[in-house]
Amino acid sequence: MKPTRLWILGGAAALLAHGVASAAALDECYQRTQTRVEVTPCLQAAKKAATDEMLERVLAVEKSLADLEQVTGRGGKVAALKQSQRDFERYLQSHCQVVLRAYDSGTGAGQAQLACEVDLLRARAAALKPLVPETNQTRK
Repeated sequence: MKPTRLWILGGAAALLAHGVASAAALDECYQRTQTRVEVTPCLQAAKKAATDEMLERVLAVEKSLADLEQVTGRGGKVAALKQSQRDFERYLQSHCQVVLRAYDSGTGAGQAQLACEVDLLRARAAALKPLVPETNQTRK
């Protein structure tokens, strides 16, 4: 049974009404799947892909900053990145927990939390992209 448009819009509207997520990943999975049961595996796959991309960017930025530290003889760049990554990871957990709780453990709470994580991981990867010189970036 394919999710009805009303069900899709209802889920996205609930997220937006709470102001807790952009619902991009959730909308994508609603559109890609035939049944509501398939949404969670879709989000899990999206989270893995987003995590892999974000970690790839972190490593590329780290390498670039380490090279810059070596050339300039001024440290602190890699340490700042590592602190930023720790802060991001704490924010992701904290914010997506708010999203989960906004649903009060109701239907779709887990999916909303996963979608939040996917959206934030994608945003982090995008934010890191400009910090890697073009020659070091993989073309995606």
